[in-house]
Amino acid sequence: MLTPEIVQQTEARFSQRQDIRQERESKLRAGVIADTPERVRERIQHLASRAVETEGVSLVPGQPAGPMTSALERILLKNDLMSINYLDIGARVARTVGRVHIRNPDGSLAGYGTGFLVSPRLLMTNNHVLENSSTAGASRVEFNFQEGTDSKLLKSIFVDFDSAAFFLTDKALDFSMVALKGDVGKFGWNGLSAAEGKVIVGEYVTIIQHPGGERKQIALRENQIIDVLTDFLHYRTDTAPGSSGSPVFNDQWEMVALHHSGVPRKDSQGRLLTKDGKLWNQSMGEQKIDWIANEGIRVSRLLKHLSGLTLSGSQGTLLKQLLTSQKGFVAGKSTAELTGSDEFSSEAGGGWTLPLQLTIASGQAAGAGAPRVEMGAPMLGAAANGGGEQTPMAGSSEFFGAVRSNEGTGPAATTVETALEWLTGEQSGAPATVEDQFRS
Repeated sequence: MLTPEIVQQTEARFSQRQDIRQERESKLRAGVIADTPERVRERIQHLASRAVETEGVSLVPGQPAGPMTSALERILLKNDLMSINYLDIGARVARTVGRVHIRNPDGSLAGYGTGFLVSPRLLMTNNHVLENSSTAGASRVEFNFQEGTDSKLLKSIFVDFDSAAFFLTDKALDFSMVALKGDVGKFGWNGLSAAEGKVIVGEYVTIIQHPGGERKQIALRENQIIDVLTDFLHYRTDTAPGSSGSPVFNDQWEMVALHHSGVPRKDSQGRLLTKDGKLWNQSMGEQKIDWIANEGIRVSRLLKHLSGLTLSGSQGTLLKQLLTSQKGFVAGKSTAELTGSDEFSSEAGGGWTLPLQLTIASGQAAGAGAPRVEMGAPMLGAAANGGGEQTPMAGSSEFFGAVRSNEGTGPAATTVETALEWLTGEQSGAPATVEDQFRS
């Protein structure tokens, strides 16, 4: 999980760059290009090369044409219009992102993170999400934990990690990569590119995530790059704890960073503050902290590290596949094909996330204001044992990030992992997640 050490390191980098960042933000407010001429030139050249590769357009120096026009205008802060295919491609890229179920060796749920496919077999997330091979081997990823066009939950697809086949981590760069059991290339993957010019200060990035373990969400047009360091990007965004391990994309859906930490707002005495200006305490959960900026590890730096490794056997083969595969998003099967697939149901811990409405009464008849609890979602507090204040976790950014805490309202407070466990009262020896109850 996100540690004080990581946050302190992020704060230190953010503080050291204060003068540079303030100068750049002043330029952005004035509508002036804030990055260096060299980086702006690299960005334009990168866009031009993409246009030639993907659109076959011919470019006349000084006269950008076709798809280049709107992209350059966005860099110049003069136009925020996007091609409609931004939505189409984004929906396909989103399929590569999953909710990581972090589990203890005994199978109990320790928390959630986000991860995404970077090759047909490998998933990337943070080191502080999957710290070691043992944790990765006990954990797994859930794809499709999101709403469909009818606002109903899609059928989740669960895939176990195969840390024995491949696990690689680095604490300094805060990343981990782990193999999945079976080829999951049907979802597509994000081919990593070390090319310069993928983003500059002032541009916006898009983050696909499972904040606090919630359903898949997207943060866009509020995520402005405010600084570019050698190894990191700093950006203002609304990502929340639990988004650790999320991919950060530019407007061309190229991955530019791995999201991992934030900078919290503090008072004059160095105490953490909440979004409403109150003093924060641990019982509130990390999602209540007022994060003023976030940090991601640059993809180019990750690739530099990976390229310098020498691995043998199957690990070497999988790493080579990642390093030599097509750059950018690689499409998998269509949405219809994925929705109708049961391929992972038996060999990879398949199951369903089932929406369920429960009326939970606390010493009185249930009324119209009864909370909504979804099957497969954790609950917290005394209400989980049938008493005290109701505390639904699913879909609630207020509580979802507090899975690991045990801040109930009475002496019998217990963290209950699933709504099914609450219904049956079976915690000891119960399957780790509700999908285990419905496995075919």
